[in-house]
Amino acid sequence: MGRSSKVCSSATSETMPELPEVETVARQLAPTLKGQKLLKVDFLDTKLERTFWPPGSLPAAFPLAGRSIGNVQRIGKQVVLTLEEPGQKPLWLAVHLRMTGRLVFDVEPQEPKHLRARFKLDGGELLFFDTRRFGVIKLHQEMAELVPTGIEPLSNELTSPRLASLLKKSRQPIKTWLLRQDRLVGLGNIYASEILFACAIHPERAAGSLSECEIRRLRRATRAILRRAISHQGTTFSDYRDSRGNKGSFQNLLHVYGKGGEPCKKCETLLVRLVQSGRS
Repeated sequence: MGRSSKVCSSATSETMPELPEVETVARQLAPTLKGQKLLKVDFLDTKLERTFWPPGSLPAAFPLAGRSIGNVQRIGKQVVLTLEEPGQKPLWLAVHLRMTGRLVFDVEPQEPKHLRARFKLDGGELLFFDTRRFGVIKLHQEMAELVPTGIEPLSNELTSPRLASLLKKSRQPIKTWLLRQDRLVGLGNIYASEILFACAIHPERAAGSLSECEIRRLRRATRAILRRAISHQGTTFSDYRDSRGNKGSFQNLLHVYGKGGEPCKKCETLLVRLVQSGRS
């Protein structure tokens, strides 16, 4: 397979949900939440509440009770709910799960451990759990505040020519480049590692050195791997669970991430752990 089959990333329990995990949560919640009316917001964590409201504003300026949930979607690595009210501008509620955040819909909610916020709806409650308290929930007045500067990898915007123009002249290692959210949004260590392995591109290659053929392979692999991961509800090593409390299963299909010291599934060469930009 060449050099790319001999390097890998090591798994850690502190992996942050990436595009497939967040997409899974958004897709699962959408059919249940759409059309439900928000009755009340309760924060059980003052840190979370302080960062929820738009900067410099008071909660009274944004009455949420009575608004209905419109669209539920993933934008970048966030789950975003559109809050609508006839005759009013919509508001957007964005949830960044970070390391251990979880969104769960419950028709008979309890008071379980690590519950940080509850959104009371007319058909149940949307609950936010977060063991390590790194998650963020924010209310936005403008959709533009949420639109990422990078390209959504699964959108029609990601063409081979567009990817080539972004990669052109970049001296950054391609693995580091893939992790930049101002280039492609939603990718993290797990999927960047798997994508490069699938393309037989060494993670230390300069991004701008890729040939046209390699760029086409990179685009195809990016989309194929992300779609396959979504179909398996993402990757779970420790904390990640979907909105139903289930683990993802894509970890069973990984080729290189977390496989240091194991034989390559394609050529049986022992995989070697590589550290780049503080990540392995």
